[in-house]
Amino acid sequence: MKNVDGSQMEGGGQLLRMATTYACITKTPVRVFNIRGKRRNPGLRPQHLATLKAAAMLCSADLRGARLGSTEIELRPDALRGGNHSFDIGTACSVSLMLQCLTPLVIINNESSTLSIRGGTAVKWSPPIPFLQEVVYPALEEMGADLDLRLGRHGFYPRGGGEVTVNSRPVIALRPFLPDSPCVDEIKGLSICGNLPSHVAERQARTAEKILSRQNLSSDIAVETVQSSSPGSVIVLWAEGAGVFMGSDSLGDRGKPAEKVGSEAAKSLIYQIQIGANVDRNTGDHLVLPCSLADGVSMFRVSELTLHTLSAIAMAKTFTGCTVDVDGKIGKPARIEIKGIGHVA
Repeated sequence: MKNVDGSQMEGGGQLLRMATTYACITKTPVRVFNIRGKRRNPGLRPQHLATLKAAAMLCSADLRGARLGSTEIELRPDALRGGNHSFDIGTACSVSLMLQCLTPLVIINNESSTLSIRGGTAVKWSPPIPFLQEVVYPALEEMGADLDLRLGRHGFYPRGGGEVTVNSRPVIALRPFLPDSPCVDEIKGLSICGNLPSHVAERQARTAEKILSRQNLSSDIAVETVQSSSPGSVIVLWAEGAGVFMGSDSLGDRGKPAEKVGSEAAKSLIYQIQIGANVDRNTGDHLVLPCSLADGVSMFRVSELTLHTLSAIAMAKTFTGCTVDVDGKIGKPARIEIKGIGHVA
């Protein structure tokens, strides 16, 4: 049994999610203790509990200690299975963080899978669903993943109520991630507001377009006004071109002008594009796990090396013994090379 200290490195929910994913894929029993040990309210919160139970269902695992507030769990997985599965987080907590754990389980699988999940689709401290659709999942598809992510209903804080569906076809093994030299042709985006006047989404988009144009970056940002359980807004931008899987986003908030929302997303993406990286700082986190399982050596440049990425690398080494070379420092651009173990479903 692998023992994972959930207070190491960044000390948050990412360590629990990655330990769970690796355990299910490699059929390795795992004990995670000091769960979220560096957070103000350590232990399992509703989102982590829902994710654990969902992962356990996908591999018919024996799960112990899974209750709200628990700081220690044990997971003894059986074989992964496909099929149709529905999960309800029960709060506005992030669907995308649940998918960070579950997506690899349905990618490297002998059977097709459909996941239907209810929860928050654009909430703090996690990538909005359109970011996964336009940046993260295309990067996974470069590695051979066969995925389709659909957003049926948007869900903002505090009620959530968003609806997301993922369809995945069988993939026996993943290819290494080896993007070409980055070349940005255009910036695309989506500016959304739910249960708010349409001008909110329009102002977010127009502000972002103006800032991007000052850097000679052409852009095409769609505007959507949608129905949602709670009012909210978000803008997601992404780069189109060869060898680049990069995006940014910004959430609206009470008292936060729409112009600031659009400006934050545009300035973040401009900064990361100018570095000349293949992936943004958040997408880098998502790639470590699949690269560690891929058949071959993955190599890419990330716009900023974060503690989250280093935590992901530590978990990859713990569960797979893969070789990882990082050329860069925290807070700076970095080149990451990962020799995968060639895991086969």
